[in-house]
Amino acid sequence: MPTKKDKKETTKKTSAPEVKNSPSKSKRIFIWCAKTAAKLFFILVLVLFLYSIYLDGKVRNKFEGQRWEVPIQVFSKAEAFKLEDPINLKVLAASLKFAGYSRVRNVRQPGEYAMSASRIVVYRRAFSFSNEMQVANKIQIDVVNGNISKLFVDNHGVNLVRLEPILMDRILPASKEDRVLTPIGNVPVLLLDTLLLVEDRNFYFHKGVSPLGIARALYSNILAGRTVQGGSTLTQQLVKNMFLTRDKTLWRKANEAIMSLILEYRYSKDQLLEAYINEVYLGQNYANAIHGFGLAAEFYFNQNIDQLTVEQTAMLVGIVKGPSYYDPWLKPENAKSRRDLVLKLMFEKELVSKADFVKAIESPLTVREERRLSRQKFPSYMQLVKQELAELMSKYDQQSGISVFTGFSHYSQELLEDTVEERLPKLDAKNELQAAMVVSDIQSGEIKAIVGGKKSGYAGFNRAINANRPIGSLVKPAIYLAALERYENYSLATVLEDKSITLTSDNGSKWSPKNYDGEYRGQVNLIDALVQSLNIPTVNLGMKIGLTNVADIFHVLGFDKDITVRPSILLGSINMSPVEVNQFYLAIASGGYRKEGHAITRVISSQGETLWQFKRVDTQLFSSQASYLLDYALSKVSKEGTARSLTWRLPNKEILGKTGTTNDQRDSWFVGFDNKHLVTSWVGRDDNKPTTLTGSSGALVLFADYMNKQGVTNKQLNPPENIDFVTFEKSTGNAVSDNCNETITLPVNNNYLQTLEACSYGTSKPDSWFDKLFRN
Repeated sequence: MPTKKDKKETTKKTSAPEVKNSPSKSKRIFIWCAKTAAKLFFILVLVLFLYSIYLDGKVRNKFEGQRWEVPIQVFSKAEAFKLEDPINLKVLAASLKFAGYSRVRNVRQPGEYAMSASRIVVYRRAFSFSNEMQVANKIQIDVVNGNISKLFVDNHGVNLVRLEPILMDRILPASKEDRVLTPIGNVPVLLLDTLLLVEDRNFYFHKGVSPLGIARALYSNILAGRTVQGGSTLTQQLVKNMFLTRDKTLWRKANEAIMSLILEYRYSKDQLLEAYINEVYLGQNYANAIHGFGLAAEFYFNQNIDQLTVEQTAMLVGIVKGPSYYDPWLKPENAKSRRDLVLKLMFEKELVSKADFVKAIESPLTVREERRLSRQKFPSYMQLVKQELAELMSKYDQQSGISVFTGFSHYSQELLEDTVEERLPKLDAKNELQAAMVVSDIQSGEIKAIVGGKKSGYAGFNRAINANRPIGSLVKPAIYLAALERYENYSLATVLEDKSITLTSDNGSKWSPKNYDGEYRGQVNLIDALVQSLNIPTVNLGMKIGLTNVADIFHVLGFDKDITVRPSILLGSINMSPVEVNQFYLAIASGGYRKEGHAITRVISSQGETLWQFKRVDTQLFSSQASYLLDYALSKVSKEGTARSLTWRLPNKEILGKTGTTNDQRDSWFVGFDNKHLVTSWVGRDDNKPTTLTGSSGALVLFADYMNKQGVTNKQLNPPENIDFVTFEKSTGNAVSDNCNETITLPVNNNYLQTLEACSYGTSKPDSWFDKLFRN
């Protein structure tokens, strides 16, 4: 048996290791804390990793997708001028000024022009026309007696010159952020260098966050006694502007740092700098925020970004620090002080020469006089653009920085507005009348100009698009065209009855139309009925053709609304807007070919890709013979009929047209065209009360004034095949071979002629006393 001593030794042996291997309480706590910290660190890293993945997705989704709701830029047509074209140099100068050109004594760089009484010299900016890049050129236009006598491009004689499309307006998104997307390649090097100098000198070397940059900025600010340099990198500023709020919290700063690192990892420095150039907030145009240097150049200086001077560049870069504090209109002293500081930095770092520095720092602030940046000068036309755009593209696609090119002519628009402003008050002593006008290019169908009311630039009710009024006698050419297509039954010599008539509808109501003058002529030839715009012969003709057939002709001519078929449509009891009337007459003006009136010609993406382009399809709707015969009759309207005042308003000009007057002279209409332009004009009152004007004494006067300003390209009436000039007997409308009484020579579709008829009474026209005297 073991002794007490053995037991004691055994106890020591067994208990000693337990004391040696048991950690102290503090050590156990330390171990637990270490393990817990490791777990928490792992969880934190995991959370940070997952959160970074979330932020990465957010960054990539926006940066690689639709970064901004970019305003739609709407451009005019590239204005073309040819030798011998009529031209008004003052109006052309107004267009250049609107496009941001500066008038100078000597033209030296793009964006400048010089003008005298008979010459204008324009240094045209580079632009893309029909997907072909046009380089900057110096253009010279010489004028003699109001017409272009000589054209030069870089001192070489040419037959035609084009100016670049004018930016008409920007359609802002719901966010009210306004910007002009500018590729980094289009940004002046001086602007880029100055921006990096002031905001982030180490931009091309850091990885998004720069501790050294923060320290350097702090040191510079202490030395200067004020803030002259920021601590955030451009990448951090881009993140703050594009992804985050402006709250000054640690959480936002953490997000800013992480997202900056992600951007730097994912994208190149040039991509980030380009995004910054277009994103940075640079001011406030009332309710609209100004983002990006491209728009800021226009907002502050009315210049393109590539036209900025040294002092303007310095001011824009200086404004980055605080657009409100350095607002040049509200706080010009602050703005100039900041600009001069930036100029000194530019000079110290040899970005500018001493001469340029001295000139720049001594110059005043060259901001625009008017703060408001508004291009809504052509609201009537822009309303049509917006309507068409809504049909062509979704709202999402409209926010992707698209550019919309139109058929708009600033030159024609200025002339049209001048016409209404100058002439309408002379027709309206009581200031009660309104007017609307539409100008189209006949060949292309492009709508070149629109006036929606007597006040230029008024963005209210647009009468050209929304005023649906009875068109009166404007409807008559369509009815006569329908008859002339039926050449077996009708010619210009066809006799129509002009006697009192009463028509009874199915419900028993009666309609008794009358001629405008209240007289009856018994019978008239078809051409005379149209030339004199007689109502009763027109009703008789329309009833013979058939009301359904007449309604079909209206639809063929482009009127796409439902028509209530009743006899009164034969005298124009059908409502149309001036734009719809213009479409109605395009096929008539183009010789029977379908032309689709339109404002938008092309839509391109922010990358220059064509998203949509108007495709012209010239479908022949009416025979060339019937179209020629109608043109012949309409030429007589302008020379002998209701529009004969054009013979002295536009002397020696070949113009075709038709007047329209509705009941009680509530509406005065005129549609006229030469070989190039179709013009629709309307005059009336918004309250639909009678005026004292007919089509010839109201709307025609506006048309004539406009054409005098625009210049007339005489309408060419060239008979097509199967058209012969034949002698007709007026009383019967028969083609005759002998010398009958009361004859008329008219063009006719020779397929209509079967045989020549004898005189109606079997006798020839009596010999004159001269014939009898010298008869053998």
